[in-house]
Amino acid sequence: MREYINKAELISEIQLRYKKYIAEFSEVPEEFKNIKVEQVDKTPSENLSYQIGWVSLLLSWEEKEVAGINVQTPMEGYKWNNLGKLYEFFYETYGQMKLIEQIQQLNDKVEELCSCTDSLSEEELFKPEIRK
Repeated sequence: MREYINKAELISEIQLRYKKYIAEFSEVPEEFKNIKVEQVDKTPSENLSYQIGWVSLLLSWEEKEVAGINVQTPMEGYKWNNLGKLYEFFYETYGQMKLIEQIQQLNDKVEELCSCTDSLSEEELFKPEIRK
């Protein structure tokens, strides 16, 4: 895994990669949101739901940790050795939204993730065992 010089570089990389990722969905019409294309294992809606789900989980872990609440990963009721059920939860939770709503939700979550990252010190981000 790549190492980053500082949090500004990390945030910049998140934003750059996200911009490339989300551009893939800018031309997908709503009527194709649940259609798989060749060489892609998820529909556009599933793909966005998956990303919204993971970023939301990451942010919830951070919120709970800051509040002193014990964090259960990946999520209460789900196990690391059975992530398929968690993905189904993501698809059911976020897949009901229109594609444009999913895109906006993910935009908001990534912006929140970057703000959260920026609020942490360099040590908290890059040194092991600084945080709980």
